[in-house]
Formats: sequence, C-alpha cells, structure tokens
Amino acid sequence: MKNCILFTTKHGSAEKAALSLKEKLNTETDIINLKNVENPDISNYDTVILGASVYIGKIQKQMRKFIGDNLNELLNKNIALFIMAGQKEKAQETLYNAYPSKLSDHAFAKEYFGYEMILEKMNFLEKTATKAQGVTESKSEIMHDAIEKMANHINEL
Repeated sequence: MKNCILFTTKHGSAEKAALSLKEKLNTETDIINLKNVENPDISNYDTVILGASVYIGKIQKQMRKFIGDNLNELLNKNIALFIMAGQKEKAQETLYNAYPSKLSDHAFAKEYFGYEMILEKMNFLEKTATKAQGVTESKSEIMHDAIEKMANHINEL
C-alpha cells in the first residue's frame, strides 16, 4: 500500500500538518505541495490524502484545480481530507464545504487540524484583517490529536 499527501498552503501551516501526518503513517508515503507540482500523477497510490488551508471559506485554487482535473480518479482511491482553518466553532461545516460534496462523501477520513496565525508571514491586508478580529500576536493551534486520529484511520487500511 502506498500513500500520497497532496497539500496547498499559504503560510506553511498545512505543510507542517502534512509532515506531521507523514511521520505517523506506517506505509510508504510521498508528500507533494501542489504549488510546486502542478498536476502530479496519482495512479500509483492506493490512498490519497488531500490537505489545504481555508481562506474566506475556500481552499486554495491549486487544490480546487487538482480536484477538478482528477475527480474521477480520486473517486477510485481511498481518500482522506483535512483542512486548516481559523474558525474552530465552524470547523466541521467548513471541512464538509471546503471540498466538492462528491469527494467529501467518498472520503473515509475527514479531520480539522486546527490553524496557525503567524503575523510575520502575513501581508499588510491579512495583518489588518487579523488585528481587526482582535488577534495581536502569532499563535499556533495545530491539533496533533486530530492528526494522530487520521493517521490511525489510514494505518488501519
């Protein structure tokens, strides 16, 4: 069994989560940032894990494009999905709505992995919006228990 973690990230949080997940998996796992590899070949993987940060309710366009271009093939794989998003109270709704419903319904594992707000990595508009929400310092709320939970689901396959 071979796994692939495909992710998109704006400031690195989804990459941190993807790397943490990879460390917990028992089988060979490749990790690919879709910002660096436009349309990777997933034909040799049994399980494909898709992870993305959510901004204004949407995953990044590279992930949306990859899913659109590969939906039929993805629906023939074991699929796991994760998101990084700031609104904890809406995490499950955001997770379900972030990916196309056909893919989300097909996934055997879906997890909210928390979020990070690293002010030093934000542009002026992002910092302004973040400060308007009352955030005045960087913080990391990555949910390592959720990463462990997903790894356990994948390792059980």
